[in-house]
Amino acid sequence: MIEGHIESLSSDATLYGWVRDTGAFTPCHVQVLYAGAVVAEAIATEFRADLLRAGHGHGHYGFAARLRCILPPGPCSLALHLPAHARTAPMALIVPHLTPPPPVPVETLLATPKTWTLADLLAAPACLDPAGNFGRMGAPRFVDGMYRFVLGRWPSKAEVRLHTQNLDRGRVTPEEFLADMLISRERADLPAELPSPFDPAFPFSFA
Repeated sequence: MIEGHIESLSSDATLYGWVRDTGAFTPCHVQVLYAGAVVAEAIATEFRADLLRAGHGHGHYGFAARLRCILPPGPCSLALHLPAHARTAPMALIVPHLTPPPPVPVETLLATPKTWTLADLLAAPACLDPAGNFGRMGAPRFVDGMYRFVLGRWPSKAEVRLHTQNLDRGRVTPEEFLADMLISRERADLPAELPSPFDPAFPFSFA
């Protein structure tokens, strides 16, 4: 299922919205149509904490797309088009008085994309599907993946052995293991941001 919306259009001709394919673990390529022509496009990978809190997967579905032309102000009929799915959804929008967009600063182009923070994931740990990933991966790979994702390092053999035994024997659930990792002292000394689910090194799946 595809869900999403075009939410706003700023005066500097930037469209903001989000889109998600609930049946695939890939970011959506979004095209915005006006009178049948593509006037903007983007890849929807920006993290939105509001989407995460609302239960829309892992929340990395936002997009910002610059218009290729200036639209007339007032009520406007646009369409959100996903080429990979051959699906188009009509959207109504009020166009403000637009000004030509300024050049994008180099700093913006080089900025690290926004992703989960520790607080975001603590508020919605179920988006990682710990139990499902534990079942698909098995305890040793699950422990490896969790250490790389949360702590940015590989676990030692002793750590793998200890946590594997605890998980396999039911002393701790996958959800509890994730929570313990997130609030660990070692994690507290690391940057708040966590790797994006679209990072090639991301160790989990959302099947």
